[in-house]
Amino acid sequence: MPTPATRTPVLLAGAGVAGSLIALELAHHGVPSIVVERAGSPSRFPDPMLISGRSMELLRRLRLTRELRVDGVDPARPVDILWSRQASGSPALAWRLPSVTEMRRSYATVADGTAPIEPYLLISGPDLTVRLRRALRSHPLIDLRTRWTVTDVREEPDRVRATVIDAEAGTRHVIETAYLAGCDGADSTVRRCVGLGMDDLGPPSPHVAVYFRSPVLAGRWANPSALITTEVTVVAGHYGDICVAHLPVAADGHADVGDPAELLRARLGEDVPEIVAVVQRTGTASIARSYRRGRVFLAGRAAHQLEAPAEEVDTCIGDAVDLGWRLAAVVRRWADDRLLAGYQAERRQQALLDWELAHRAFQTRRRFRRLVDSGADQQAMAEALRQEAPQLDPARTGPPGLRPPAFRLSGGDQVFDRLGPQFTLVDLSAGRDGRSLVSAARARGIPVRHLPVTGVPVPGSWPGRFVLTRPDQGVAWCADDPPADCDTVLNEVTGAQNRP
Repeated sequence: MPTPATRTPVLLAGAGVAGSLIALELAHHGVPSIVVERAGSPSRFPDPMLISGRSMELLRRLRLTRELRVDGVDPARPVDILWSRQASGSPALAWRLPSVTEMRRSYATVADGTAPIEPYLLISGPDLTVRLRRALRSHPLIDLRTRWTVTDVREEPDRVRATVIDAEAGTRHVIETAYLAGCDGADSTVRRCVGLGMDDLGPPSPHVAVYFRSPVLAGRWANPSALITTEVTVVAGHYGDICVAHLPVAADGHADVGDPAELLRARLGEDVPEIVAVVQRTGTASIARSYRRGRVFLAGRAAHQLEAPAEEVDTCIGDAVDLGWRLAAVVRRWADDRLLAGYQAERRQQALLDWELAHRAFQTRRRFRRLVDSGADQQAMAEALRQEAPQLDPARTGPPGLRPPAFRLSGGDQVFDRLGPQFTLVDLSAGRDGRSLVSAARARGIPVRHLPVTGVPVPGSWPGRFVLTRPDQGVAWCADDPPADCDTVLNEVTGAQNRP
């Protein structure tokens, strides 16, 4: 007799950054989910992940930032990016990213609201994953099942049926869900099952990532550092005495890594005491042609591979929050399925923009190599590199528009901290003229918090007397006058069809 199917509103395949945060975002809106993850424990590859200020603002909504900072790099330590002809030589130029403490002080002096209310965070991949999985396990609306793997996906008109294998018990199960999000990485089974193809964004740039233990190298620099040479990039100081080396290889250079210790020694010019792990990556940037097929969505590295996993953590966080709140709105039936179309429209475009930034950084490295090959001296290399602004934005609040300016309310709270989990109407009319929109929303079952603001100056770039923010704190609608037709505004922001 077949085992009865398990049912859930949303099924997440993968408990990495994207899958974990979609589950937490859904729970933030009161929607339960099941998360299946093929691995029994987090990755052992301690890639450093720099989470921008804007992404930390999004995580602050989920009450994650305080715990994450416990595991992050010392907030008093800056991050150095060093450019050198050889690993053993003196750097031609050093770019310094100010410490979290310094950034916090600097942001406090910015009056126009463009600075994030949270500085960046530098944290290792395993530490980030452990914290997120701890949050999953502690939430009553989330059912995390590790060592469970999706093997097949079948879409039906009103549901998705996923076949999953419990590796520990050796049993097969069927999970029926209203929506499935494939967050199962670059080799996504979900993506393959529903036939969503990928487009390459450029030629491959293969490299080998070598994780090794070296107290000497990890302690060589006073701060967490990335040393960039023409033959190797070494990241150290972010995870004890574990260092990470990225070694470019030829497209057909698989033979080069027969002895990774020797390859690393040759590139570094010194012996490596202990190799922890070796990963060979194709370096081919790619993006899914579509992020959706019916009731199945892609997020995180199942939808895009822009560079190494550590370099697109912000893209994954943005995917998760955006898809999570949209799915929650539709599951709870206060928004139309058309709202889900906005996920691909926004997030695929953002992934392409993020790839452009990553590609510019790659081009800077190529120009640096040409300078070295030409025999340029240290001063000439430094001058050339100074012309290239560091492709590193610790804030990433973006151009004015989607994210409203930040400011403090009369009681000292950040306005972002007073925004509701769903929509919020920030009302500068002392609450008088915004009531009609709030009442119309509540009459339709659309959750809206009404936030009258008085007695404090707002930034000059604040977009209007009435600003309706989305669950992700983005601006959904704004105006200086209350709407003549509240239903038209509500239809627009929820994707609903026109109503009488």
